[in-house]
Amino acid sequence: MEGLSVARTLDHAPELHFARVSGFSPISSSDKLALLETLMTQENLPDLLQAFAAWISQHLPICHLAYVWMEQRIEVLNLGRGAYKQHSPLVDNKMHLLGHLDYELTARLNPHQQRLMQQLHQLLINPLRLFLKMEEMDQQCRMDHLTGVGNRAYFDEALQLAIEQNMRQPNGLTLMLVDLDDFKQINDTHGHPIGDSVLKTFADLLTTVVRGTDMVFRLGGDEFAIMFQPADEFTAVRVLIRLQKRLAQHPELKRWNTACSIGYENWKKGMSAKELYHLADEQLYHHKNSRHQSA
Repeated sequence: MEGLSVARTLDHAPELHFARVSGFSPISSSDKLALLETLMTQENLPDLLQAFAAWISQHLPICHLAYVWMEQRIEVLNLGRGAYKQHSPLVDNKMHLLGHLDYELTARLNPHQQRLMQQLHQLLINPLRLFLKMEEMDQQCRMDHLTGVGNRAYFDEALQLAIEQNMRQPNGLTLMLVDLDDFKQINDTHGHPIGDSVLKTFADLLTTVVRGTDMVFRLGGDEFAIMFQPADEFTAVRVLIRLQKRLAQHPELKRWNTACSIGYENWKKGMSAKELYHLADEQLYHHKNSRHQSA
């Protein structure tokens, strides 16, 4: 689930209350059914966790809640900071770990409240398992199967989303396009298995020169894209320098005389995804033509 970390905050504190915090009563069958129906009708994992947080925060003194699974952390509830912390693993009946919940509480839970929390966690397990599987399948649909980076469909979706986010809250967005030079010659001379190996190795190299907030995609053939967010006017330049240095030092890519052409463009207000891509593409082919003329 890499590159795909989503954070949401449940900030409608006035709607939440702790009226039933002090005592304990077993969850009734009707309440169980109502909660399960609510959980199962959510559309994605963050919505599932928010629905669960809205319910449990009415029964226990919770002010902050985050869900952690592998490298993904989703901030679910944030009503302030608590004096007490609790780390709760989520394990199904086959002893498979489905992540854990990190709580911050305004008061220490008594034994009755601990049992209530455990009951609520058990109700969460089955919907959570289903949504994790859906997330896994969704990620697979977004990945390029050869290189493991994002595919063209994911690129189109992510770029449009990034532009919409920058329209609301500008924090800088840069698109870089990267094209391998004379890649057809590698395929024709050494065969497609070598060509595939070069593509995989180059994609891996791209992921090492960017930050955790940046995204790498294979658009098709030997064309790649990197989306930098947040970004300033020099972000792409810094990455370009790192990429050229590591490419020149990489033993396998040097063996096949691998080189690349690069074009990039900073997003400006009013610029569409199509316009941003076109400007970066123009820079790429200007760079490629310049390299061929100098050769």
